[in-house]
Amino acid sequence: MDFAAHVAPGHPRYLPRGREPWEGAFTFFRRNADRSIDETNLAERAREMARLLDVVLQRHHQPALLIGFSSGAITAAALMATHPGLIAGAVLLRPQSPFGEKVFPNLNGVSILILSGEDDRRRTRSDGELLYNQLLASGATVTWHNLPCGHDFDAQGHDIELTRAWVAQRG
Repeated sequence: MDFAAHVAPGHPRYLPRGREPWEGAFTFFRRNADRSIDETNLAERAREMARLLDVVLQRHHQPALLIGFSSGAITAAALMATHPGLIAGAVLLRPQSPFGEKVFPNLNGVSILILSGEDDRRRTRSDGELLYNQLLASGATVTWHNLPCGHDFDAQGHDIELTRAWVAQRG
């Protein structure tokens, strides 16, 4: 599903795909054998993605609004941590902090929506809260919802509904 088409119709969209093989598909960065994030690999992939965001900035004359799900949300958070000037805001669905307890740079003026799943078996209960607190401490404006679902999109449509409303508030 092209989630962005449902929540931000009429806005330009770029849909990058991760290039790291993982569990029969592709993801944006490598994980270690224990499923923890390979932070060195994530930082390198974020640098690569920043090149795309720079092209978007040059083409549209404004920083990008990122929408990421799972590894895409972690990568979006990594981009905010490493290339904050390229991001106007972000919707992070089922995220976790990209670099553990490390501090984010100044994100004043950046709006972020975090959507976690209460029964997400791929995340700990504290993942959304840690990222929420890190982003708040950076000066970002952060809204966080813990939805009654697992790692997948909420069957009741709350992911789409909340994101659509959040994007509409930003124009």
